Amino acid sequence: MQLSSLRRGDRARIAHIDADEPLARKLLEIGIEEGMELTLLHEGPVRRDPLAIRLHDRIIALRRHDAAAIRVELLVQ
Repeated sequence: MQLSSLRRGDRARIAHIDADEPLARKLLEIGIEEGMELTLLHEGPVRRDPLAIRLHDRIIALRRHDAAAIRVELLVQ
């Protein structure tokens, strides 16, 4: 499942990052790595873009297009 498919409040674990080199590097620089758990906090008002996710003690905004490259496993609520 893609991170961009989650709904507000969903919790998930990053299973795989399927991105080209520049995007993969950008995601790593902002702290997004395989195995991390996250929660989708907010979806923007226009085409549900951008997404706000919580990673540990940080809140990160991602464009929906970039979030589509992140494969996640949904966690039980």
